[in-house]
Amino acid sequence: MHPPLWRGDSRRTRVGDMHQDEPRDSEYSPRTNAFQTLLDKIYFHRLPAYGNTIFYGLGFLALTCLVLLAASGMTLAFMGQAWWLANPLGIYVRSLHLWTVQAFIFILILHALVGFATSAFRKPRRMVWVFGAIIFCLVLIQTEFGYGLRGDFESQFRAVSGADFWNGAYLGNLMNPLSHLQEFALHVAIIPITILLLFIAHYLLVHTYGISRPYREDITVPLVPADHRVMYARGVALITLIAILAFFFHSPYVKAITIADVAREKPALVAANLQAEFDRTSDTATYFDSMDPYTFDTRQVYVLMPYTLVTGADAATSSSVMIAALMPAIRNGIYESILTSADPVPDTYALRFLSDMNVFETKASSLNMSTAQWGMIKDETGSTAKLPPGSWWLIPLGVVNSAFDLLHNSAGDRIAGEILGFVMFLFITFPYIPYLNRLPEKLGLAPFIWRRGKKT
Repeated sequence: MHPPLWRGDSRRTRVGDMHQDEPRDSEYSPRTNAFQTLLDKIYFHRLPAYGNTIFYGLGFLALTCLVLLAASGMTLAFMGQAWWLANPLGIYVRSLHLWTVQAFIFILILHALVGFATSAFRKPRRMVWVFGAIIFCLVLIQTEFGYGLRGDFESQFRAVSGADFWNGAYLGNLMNPLSHLQEFALHVAIIPITILLLFIAHYLLVHTYGISRPYREDITVPLVPADHRVMYARGVALITLIAILAFFFHSPYVKAITIADVAREKPALVAANLQAEFDRTSDTATYFDSMDPYTFDTRQVYVLMPYTLVTGADAATSSSVMIAALMPAIRNGIYESILTSADPVPDTYALRFLSDMNVFETKASSLNMSTAQWGMIKDETGSTAKLPPGSWWLIPLGVVNSAFDLLHNSAGDRIAGEILGFVMFLFITFPYIPYLNRLPEKLGLAPFIWRRGKKT
């Protein structure tokens, strides 16, 4: 094993090499273009030869996706849900957003693999990896909250599944997918701003330290001018590909389930669930994982309060009489409106009532997208052969659920949250873990990437 060759000064990473990208002395006149000056400061000007390969252009492609996500996301937020669900242009922008997410996560995974294979996290670059790893974890969280805002069945299913997961992970009071307002704030403002700040910090460190150099003495790589034209050409090609895919393969849509729909199709199921809510034996009434966020009284919320509002009578009769009186209001949609207007966290009451009837899991299974079927990799298309693909990055979570049989474990969400939290912790702190952080050198994949630069 060859020793590390860092010598303190980040611009002289190998003894005898040229400085990687020293600041250039320039004379600025009144005619100096401010934007060109900014680009001159932001750009890399000289790189190791492999720095112009696609392996080291992934960061720029990730930034391209981030810009496209911001532009399409702000358009969707400004135009509103009805526009992106029904308007042809809105459907296209929604599809553009979806395909950009697919590309973004794929590129981030490749970017992390290149950094891992080349040991680009060695001192003093450890925090470069840490910032990048936190960004990746936040992107995965951000994606789930984005799916929850779509306004279709996908949103309902993921909101309920996500709420159970975050409750099990001890974060249900801070991150509640059942709250549409909280989801919107997290997806549109809080997480994106955090990602942007971390991205700036990540890039500033990379720009300060320079592109990571080979840690092996037997591999020498010349410095060459950075090819910005190729970099931008790749960005244009990526945007073009995303635009074409979004045009031909739209984001899928399955109508959201309402309580009225279920009541018209299966009135006995709704009546039985009302009785369970009254008896306080439903899933919501008995829910408890690592925390109990559903502190409301299901009898009061689902039976007594609606009965009083619908009939104007005091809720003093038998449960069967009240349930019979509520059924017409349930079928015509008044009942769900009552729940929504009385809900301090909009959508929680209605979504939990539907979840108690198990209609989400039943519908998801019919579309081959339930957690028991390896997560949500189909996303309402019903087939892995159809495009666009679903959340394929959730496959590891599906593997964990199956391997530990968490779907039939009363504490399954808590265990899944603890496992995922531990994996994320290892991923973020990887450069600081002795022995484990030398694994890439043992695998010996880096020379393949470094030697690619000799053709440049």
